[in-house]
Amino acid sequence: MRGELDLHAVRHLHEPLRGLIEARGPWLALDLSEVRFIDTTGVGLLVRLAHHLRGRDGDLALIAPGGQVLRILRWTNLTRLFRVLDTADALTDLATDHPRLGRAT
Repeated sequence: MRGELDLHAVRHLHEPLRGLIEARGPWLALDLSEVRFIDTTGVGLLVRLAHHLRGRDGDLALIAPGGQVLRILRWTNLTRLFRVLDTADALTDLATDHPRLGRAT
């Protein structure tokens, strides 16, 4: 993902992300390293995705959120809800801890 995760972007992302989950399994990693802005609609999308995935015995990982995005996640205490990874390489460690993750990516 890149740019802004706001009302406009969420309108275009919600269905494709749900379709991806249905097609590939309940584990999802979103690279937020190039997302420079997130609003409450974007945060709401991430929260809904996490709950949906966990309801299917999966999870959501956020890769390299920075700047305003990371500040919002910290201020709202949502870094406790999401797996926040510094790099995509950290997914390898998650796949080792959760063998089903490796099959879903």
